[in-house]
Amino acid sequence: MAEYVLGIDLGTSNSVVAAVREGRPEVLRDSEGRAIQPSVVSFHPTGSMLVGHEAKRRRLVDPDNTIFSAKRLIGRPFPDSEVQDFIGRVPYKVREGDNQRVIIEAREQELTVPEISAFVLHHMKIISERTLRQSVSKAVITVPANFNDAQRSATMTAGENAGLDVLRMINEPTAAALTNGFCQAMNKRGLVFDYGGG
Repeated sequence: MAEYVLGIDLGTSNSVVAAVREGRPEVLRDSEGRAIQPSVVSFHPTGSMLVGHEAKRRRLVDPDNTIFSAKRLIGRPFPDSEVQDFIGRVPYKVREGDNQRVIIEAREQELTVPEISAFVLHHMKIISERTLRQSVSKAVITVPANFNDAQRSATMTAGENAGLDVLRMINEPTAAALTNGFCQAMNKRGLVFDYGGG
């Protein structure tokens, strides 16, 4: 049985997972055929946790305990101006923890941003294992080209917390260029422009 390495785009709004099957890259879909998964985590009053589409549906009924856009905070210290601006735009509670870490509170739990991202990555891992019908532990994760070392390190931590051996992190436009070159045998130059979802 072939060992797969997942390619995961951990996005601010949505995430996608892919693998090379029969020599071609393929986006892996959930049980309902959806390729794109919202990067949303919701903590239910029963104590369960929802990720993806089910979590996104809870944003309207339980905004204080439904975490979205957490990637904007990853690897940033609490005093960072981006963090301070972000706090005023979300309904859930964000506060300062030890060593200026960003802490997100939901249902009396205190979570770091890499922990929230790990829930999303683990969700992508589960989708992959159901689709590929085997366990998968290795991944390459895309990150924005402007991510600094702290943000890349925090993303690596999130991958490890999700049970993934992160082999490499690739800048998003580089990943797009590699995929385009992989899918098309071209003897010409192409330009990849990263417009940016955020």
